[in-house]
Amino acid sequence: MNEKKMKLIEAGMRLFAEKGYHNTSIQEIASEAGVSKGAFYLYFQSKEDFITTAFHFYHDEITEQIKQVSEQNLEPRESLAKQIEVIIAYIYEYKDFLTMQLRENISIGEDTDTFIRQMKMQNFHWLRQNITAIYGEKIAPYLVDISIQLDGLMNGYFKWIVIDDISIDRTIIGAYLVRRIDDIVKGLLDRDEIVIITEKNIADLYQDGEQQLADLKEKVHKLQISQEKVKQLIDVIDIILIEIRKDEPQYMMIQGLLVHFQRIPELKKECESIARVLDIDLLD
Repeated sequence: MNEKKMKLIEAGMRLFAEKGYHNTSIQEIASEAGVSKGAFYLYFQSKEDFITTAFHFYHDEITEQIKQVSEQNLEPRESLAKQIEVIIAYIYEYKDFLTMQLRENISIGEDTDTFIRQMKMQNFHWLRQNITAIYGEKIAPYLVDISIQLDGLMNGYFKWIVIDDISIDRTIIGAYLVRRIDDIVKGLLDRDEIVIITEKNIADLYQDGEQQLADLKEKVHKLQISQEKVKQLIDVIDIILIEIRKDEPQYMMIQGLLVHFQRIPELKKECESIARVLDIDLLD
């Protein structure tokens, strides 16, 4: 990212953490970054565009760091512990941004609201994947409950770090939390516990994918291409819809089908949004 653009984002996050998003002006952000107000508009169309860009930047940063750990040849329990350590290090590095997120109830536009929902869904997929990798199918009925409890454990510590400035040994917290999940899983299985929340209870989490595909379909209809090509693309969208509604979608197939849309520059943004919602990587 351009150095001046990064300075503006960092300055804005400091001010948002201190004063709040709505009480901070564009002029104040520019002054804090040591640039003119005009320079701000070279990089951002508005304050909403600014905060949306910041969300994307920080999210992409931590997603890439987690991905690098997950791609190492580690035993699943060790991998999750190291991924949590990466998140803790990220929290200490970007406390201003996270303070703003925790203290501000930001609802400033459809794009930002949609992206925040996508982040939550991607986080849920990340939790489920790691938990399944560690404990296998034996915990399938409890998968959502365990994911929620791990999310709660992590967020509890995250808030103490961000809001109360507490210092935690980031080299041990990952393994510590994984052991706590070991305890939870053992208790659930030993007691044959009831299931509190099932996959059906959270079905609305998956509706975002269908909404994104509906938006893509609408965008396709507006393209300046032949009606035959429009029909072909709509047919592909319908195939993807059928696939994501399955109990076990073939995400590699969806990746291949999305290539049809990635080749069209006007649809790049929609493809990236769908990939985030479904927690998949777009093919090169």
